Amino acid sequence: MKNIIFTLVLTAMLFSCTKESDTTINYTISHIIENNIPVLNIKMSFNAEDDGETTLLFQDKAWGQDSLHNGISSMKLLSAEGTISKQRDSGWIVIKHPKDLKTIDFEYSLSQEKQGDLRTEDVYRPVIHSEYFQVFSHNLFMLPKSYANTSEGTFNVELNWENFPEEFNIQNSFGSNNRHQKIENTSEDEFHSAVFVGGDFRIHTIEVKNNKVSFAIRDDWEVFNDSTMVDILENTISAQRDFWRDHSQEYFSVTMIPTELDRGSSFHGTGLTNSFATDASNNNSLQVEGLVYLFNHELQHNWTGLTIQNDNEEEQYWFSEGFTDYYALKNIAKNNIYNLDEGYFIKEFNGFIRALFSSPVKEAPNREINYDNFWSNRDYEKLPYRRGALFAFYLDYKIKQDSNGTKSLDDLMLVFKENAIHKKITHAYFIEEANAFLKEDLSPFFNTHIEQGKLLDLETIFGDYGFDYKAKAKVFDLGITFSDEMITAVNESSSAYKAGLRVGDRIVSRSYYYDNVVNNADFVVLRNGKKIAITYIPVKEVNIAQLIDSEKNRINFGF
Repeated sequence: MKNIIFTLVLTAMLFSCTKESDTTINYTISHIIENNIPVLNIKMSFNAEDDGETTLLFQDKAWGQDSLHNGISSMKLLSAEGTISKQRDSGWIVIKHPKDLKTIDFEYSLSQEKQGDLRTEDVYRPVIHSEYFQVFSHNLFMLPKSYANTSEGTFNVELNWENFPEEFNIQNSFGSNNRHQKIENTSEDEFHSAVFVGGDFRIHTIEVKNNKVSFAIRDDWEVFNDSTMVDILENTISAQRDFWRDHSQEYFSVTMIPTELDRGSSFHGTGLTNSFATDASNNNSLQVEGLVYLFNHELQHNWTGLTIQNDNEEEQYWFSEGFTDYYALKNIAKNNIYNLDEGYFIKEFNGFIRALFSSPVKEAPNREINYDNFWSNRDYEKLPYRRGALFAFYLDYKIKQDSNGTKSLDDLMLVFKENAIHKKITHAYFIEEANAFLKEDLSPFFNTHIEQGKLLDLETIFGDYGFDYKAKAKVFDLGITFSDEMITAVNESSSAYKAGLRVGDRIVSRSYYYDNVVNNADFVVLRNGKKIAITYIPVKEVNIAQLIDSEKNRINFGF
């Protein structure tokens, strides 16, 4: 009897090992010079398909970028004779090989297409230099389609970082300074939502309740020291994990790279698996307050966006982006991160209001927010952020009012977190859970202001919830419309008209800060063969409700 049991156990063990081997992809990554250009060379080993045709997933269009296949070169089938073809529309690399081939050894190189200064618009493409690299995994690792479509939905990955200089630091969403990595039971969504960096990065290790956070940053920054960002990061992560009652993440990665910008400042971030990646313009115009917001927004995505997922990404961006924006401000003010308080919340929230109410698409219905216009049109991109943040504010204080102060939006968010393993955010599900905290059905309000996109009556809302406010605000107004550097329309009530700009003026040069009501807009135009310099502040006063920084409001927030 004992021998039979031992045989069964041994058979099960062998089956288990075989199954694990069948779902493991091995990647070896090297940093080399190919045709005088620094590239990442990737060799991968995986199981071949029995029918003689194996497909690798590698998107040609993703995250607002297209023609990503252009960065691929030197594709080679190492284990057998065969053919390799790109199918851009499908996002596939197709390998045709002998049917009896068991394992495919495949090689390709990845390079940066655009040379010169790194700009913000370039960071979602492979960034590969001799001294450093940053690549998001969907732009880096081809993935066998059969592995992504396993019945379990998971697979294993082994990463070997070879032939990198000893001084190269390597960090990614799955580990820091580990040149031989094993990633077990990952999925396509997890593995292809990651960032990989290496090179002259400085790596700072932070511990938050015995969990590791690795912060990788490069270059010398003009407006802050590393220690400032480390403190902001540590305080933010600790506060957010306390709020979500979730200190389960043993490892988390944050990366930061500099970009070039001639005028003004820019910063962006992307929430990813176990990580978020940031970039910012390295100049004197960059403000640390903006980076505090960026860190808080992107880290919040660890729950609103990754843990609590949208059922349809763009359709629920009002939640994953708008509620994230609201909680970013709330978290900063409540926990005095970088010594910011309720005054910061009021200033930034008023900015959200002005941005929404002065947007040319301010009342566009929710169905108009889709992949194409979100990634290509700034106004549509920002619409769900602002609309969702104002809705979150309304709902937060509506729940407080209906529960006599015993509940808030915080409680509803924790419900979504607890249910996240079974449910994604849909409009019906959101309303159902919200109604449990309200005296009246949320559906009519939701349909009017989220589905249809009608603006909130903020004066009534502020009055009902006992907030001090003023009814007017200054908003950005360039005052002109131009095409191909020719002014085609001028609003006669605008500062632009009063300063002297006219229809038919040809713009020789222009300089202004978008959405800034303090700094000048400087134009040089050509009129009747003469150059004319015109300067004005691009601002107008409109009827938009704004919160007042009063003691009453600070107390009313209840942070």
